[in-house]
Amino acid sequence: MTALMRSASLAHYADLAISVGLQPLEMLAAVGLPRSCFENTELRIPAASVMRLMEMSAELSGEQAFGLRLSVTRRLSSFGVVGMLARDEPTLRQALDTLNSYLYLHNESLSTHIHESAGVAVIEQVFLPSVGAGRQSVELTLGALYHTLCLALGPDWKPRSVSFVHPPPANLAWHRSILGGNLLFSQDYSGIALSSADMDAPLLAADPVMRQQMRALVREDLAGRMGTCGEVEQLITALLPTGRCSADQVALHFGVDRRTVHRRLAAEGSSFARLLDAIRREHAQRLMAYGDRKLSDIAPLLGFSSLSAFSRWRHGQKAASDNQE
Repeated sequence: MTALMRSASLAHYADLAISVGLQPLEMLAAVGLPRSCFENTELRIPAASVMRLMEMSAELSGEQAFGLRLSVTRRLSSFGVVGMLARDEPTLRQALDTLNSYLYLHNESLSTHIHESAGVAVIEQVFLPSVGAGRQSVELTLGALYHTLCLALGPDWKPRSVSFVHPPPANLAWHRSILGGNLLFSQDYSGIALSSADMDAPLLAADPVMRQQMRALVREDLAGRMGTCGEVEQLITALLPTGRCSADQVALHFGVDRRTVHRRLAAEGSSFARLLDAIRREHAQRLMAYGDRKLSDIAPLLGFSSLSAFSRWRHGQKAASDNQE
């Protein structure tokens, strides 16, 4: 399945490209994207093509902070209806939960995982391996998250740290001017650490009436076009770390009942359990590749309530694999 994203992800790209000596339309053509991407924010375009565009733009212009510089233009409105849903949640925690639950409507290649321990919350950004996200896409996404948090928590808020999986660039001037200090590179995740207390900070601009109306509109829209395994996969990815990943929760997001979800997946030759296992396997392989992560830390990220439940699942997966061989 090709992961898609809204062409709104290219907002202000042309201006920045011109400022660093690039020809925007030529760059679009080089990665196979239509020029209408600059005219219509609601096109569904391949995420992998956008990732290539960002890396090529940095390489050809010599501007190694290209993605980060583009991130300063991002606001909640950049996420379209997803941002409008998150804007009226009462707290930052609920806003991030909503943003992640519906993020696939904006970008199918990205999900957000939140880990908390000892009063510190880490918001980790994770791309699907298939899209080939490089330094520029990671920094664009993390920069957008940083600016969203600043808008939500006020001008005086500062993160505990901003971490990147890639090594530092030769020149950190743009990074420091945009993200401030506390920058960490060559880490095992890309994300932002903040106080857990910040997660429950109230969003003073939230409008509960508008929140209810927006949710009703989104449910109505999804109910009319739900039926692809890809949409269910995105919801599973979003719900896994919350501990609330179930067919009932997926059905709730689509505004239908559980039987409808099962029936539509069966019509496409799949099932909720099959998709859940596949996504768990993919995430388990990625998380276990980080040698310093304990299994007890990985288990809840995959939606397991205990290490023993995770272990039983792993043994079951291994047995199934051995039987196939």
